[in-house]
Amino acid sequence: MFTFILYVILAIVFGYFATQNTQPVSITLVGATLSSIPLYAVLGVTLIVGLAFSWFIGLFDTLASSMKIRGKEHVIKDSKATIAELKKKINQLELENAEKTGELKRASNIHG
Repeated sequence: MFTFILYVILAIVFGYFATQNTQPVSITLVGATLSSIPLYAVLGVTLIVGLAFSWFIGLFDTLASSMKIRGKEHVIKDSKATIAELKKKINQLELENAEKTGELKRASNIHG
């Protein structure tokens, strides 16, 4: 909603600007001359091209961020699998330790 309100405000400002800047200008672009173009049209096209370029750059930034996040998610998933394996190993070692200490206690009771 905030973005929509911002767009409306910008449209009103640009509309007011357009009514104040209707004088024709000439543009030379790559050797070709375009004449009698209203100043507000030149600035409006420039604004739109700038916004499109900014959106395009932002799109690449978003794509790069999502790829980085995906990589982090894979690292987290692998880490969780490693943690699960280590917990199983700890459990097995605790069982082996309990069995061996139990055997040592039984042996000391028999000889003692």
